[in-house]
Amino acid sequence: MNAIVFFCFRPLKRIFDFAKLLKNSDYDIFVSINDNSYILPDYDNSAITVIKLDDNQVGNAGYFNSNNNMRYKVCSRDKAFYYFNRISNTNYKHIWFIEEDVFIPTTKTISDIDSKYPEGDFMSNSYFIVDNDINNLNNFANINKQAPFIQYDKTNKFYQSWAFEDLHFKDFLQFPWLKGMTCAIRVSMNFLKMIDIFASKYKILLMDEVLYPTLSLHNNLSIVNPVELSSIVFTRDFNKDDIIRNNFYWNYDDIRPDYLFHPIKDLDLQVFLRKTYNFT
Repeated sequence: MNAIVFFCFRPLKRIFDFAKLLKNSDYDIFVSINDNSYILPDYDNSAITVIKLDDNQVGNAGYFNSNNNMRYKVCSRDKAFYYFNRISNTNYKHIWFIEEDVFIPTTKTISDIDSKYPEGDFMSNSYFIVDNDINNLNNFANINKQAPFIQYDKTNKFYQSWAFEDLHFKDFLQFPWLKGMTCAIRVSMNFLKMIDIFASKYKILLMDEVLYPTLSLHNNLSIVNPVELSSIVFTRDFNKDDIIRNNFYWNYDDIRPDYLFHPIKDLDLQVFLRKTYNFT
């Protein structure tokens, strides 16, 4: 049994409508919410479980600060991780954690990826490596040595090593560090246990894009970066001859049913694309 969790601030009904279609005998569906004051739209609670937890309860357990845009606060991903480690009794094989601006083309996209890649503790789009000594990579069998490497330099201010001093990673994590996007990830229960150990020990979490892959590396968990997640990117320039509502970062011919895409923030656009391509 697997699970799919959507990370949302204030989820619109369109999230629940599509999430319901993903529910079947192989997948449980969850929606985790940032804003506890938000009044939820009508949804099928027999198909979807809402994770709506008290911020203090979650934060006091060390589950906060994982979102770099919400420093030292509890966010929907903190609540979801807390839920599966401290509340849920279900031993899922894998759990997908997906931000709401990730476009899932079909109801079969996730299950097809799972069928193609049945194993792996941490699945994401990619990562780059930060270390002060490239020879350290030889100590890790679960690292992709072909991944981009950045020599650590605390005085370096360019994007790839931005804020590493500010976020105090050296107080918690040994080199090498991995950094990659976490808009759509699939994890095992072993990964979640590792997060719980970290939260219990330090009473805080670190920026998700560094903490998740780095802990996976140092705890000898298997890391998978499938091509189907290669279209999870920070942003992408649109083709001016092929603009959809001025916020579509992909050309029509880029969209394929077996890949996940980020970012497509307009949920109406996501619905439009599924209908346009006759994706089901």
